[in-house]
Amino acid sequence: MSEEELTFWEKLARIDRRVFYWILFIGLMIPFIRPIMFPISISPSTRDLYEGIKEMVEPGDVVVMNIAFGVSAWPECMPAFVSCAKLFIREGAKIIIWGSYYDVDLTYEELLRRAKEDFAKLKYGEDYVYLGYYPNMEASVAQLGSSIRSIFSTDKYGTPLDELPMMKNVDKATDIKLVVSGDTGDCCDYYIRQWRIPYGVPVAEIGIAMLGSSYMPFYKSGVLFGMSVGVRGGAELEKLIGEPGEATIRMGAINISHILVIIAVVLANIGYFASRGKRR
Repeated sequence: MSEEELTFWEKLARIDRRVFYWILFIGLMIPFIRPIMFPISISPSTRDLYEGIKEMVEPGDVVVMNIAFGVSAWPECMPAFVSCAKLFIREGAKIIIWGSYYDVDLTYEELLRRAKEDFAKLKYGEDYVYLGYYPNMEASVAQLGSSIRSIFSTDKYGTPLDELPMMKNVDKATDIKLVVSGDTGDCCDYYIRQWRIPYGVPVAEIGIAMLGSSYMPFYKSGVLFGMSVGVRGGAELEKLIGEPGEATIRMGAINISHILVIIAVVLANIGYFASRGKRR
């Protein structure tokens, strides 16, 4: 059959697939060049995380932000982590930051960079401290619950904890108001088992998308007071704190990709039935 004898749908079916890849590539680029703000509904788990922090944290309360995700998970975890840090600062909390991931220093520095204006209002040692990396995972988390100084005698920069004003009366889980853990694995489980259950410390999860189903039972049962899931959770938190950022832009790209896939599926089905009708 010559090209002239082909119907529109048959010509469409013969288009090189690389054309569709380029359409998708260009479509995904648009939100990063010019952000498109699609409507974002707030999931219950993200709203509970946001409202839980606002309801539980009083000025002067000490909270822990646990970094258990690396550079590879920044796109999914970092926006929500930054949003929580900003929310803690707004509520007047004092923040302890530490982590069990090998590149925790890079993530901490990126957190400071993305929330630069917020951390600029604080004084290191009085309003927040960075203790750095801890090894041995659950064993260390259990030990931190009984005595922070048994793992960290100084902060990351070598200053003894007793010389840091906000740490003078803080040494165990019962001195901490709540924990927010950013994860790519099961580190949040350790805080549930070693802090939430024995000491009653509220715990929330910020995780990659694939962890959403794993931690949903903990959230539904009330063991976790809130949970942010992947890029979507980060975009929801950015909306709740009123500062659209990286996750909101990424959600625009994700939405465009879904729309293009739906259009492709619809066109393929219309073309199939139209071509089948002609053959008959």
